[in-house]
Amino acid sequence: MVGWMKYLIADAVLGVAIALLLRQFVCLLAHIKGRSMQDTLQNGEVVFALRRRIHGKIRRFDVVLCRYSGRKGLFVKRVVGLPGETIWIEEDVLHVNGEPVPENFARRRCLRPMGERHVCADEYFVLGDNRPASKDSRSVGPIPLKQIVAVVKCVVFPFGKIRKIR
Repeated sequence: MVGWMKYLIADAVLGVAIALLLRQFVCLLAHIKGRSMQDTLQNGEVVFALRRRIHGKIRRFDVVLCRYSGRKGLFVKRVVGLPGETIWIEEDVLHVNGEPVPENFARRRCLRPMGERHVCADEYFVLGDNRPASKDSRSVGPIPLKQIVAVVKCVVFPFGKIRKIR
């Protein structure tokens, strides 16, 4: 085999190995499907997310990629409730531990109130920004920390709509 070809193959193998390691341990790209996070995220967009162990502590209003027990795939939702908190929704206002919490990203009405829910230790309560179109902690319950895979940082595609996610 020609000398330069060996280097080309070695570089390609090294590049693939690095990409796989980054995806496994550092970050990932996810394709958004559905309307549950509109207007923050649109159907068809691709997001860049940091793995939870790289990102660190999960905070209120982080947009996360998570798994639901018994369901395949990843779901994108916003963290609204932290471990040990009590959450409820009344007249389209999110309440955490008895205090109303302003949400400038939830653009869709809830349509119905949600009774009081307690978030246990090591769990997080997640909601979609488009509440009527979202299957979230209102129906599947709080998400254990181990089911939060990554925290979304930005939209990377389409290129004309690249932006940070807050």
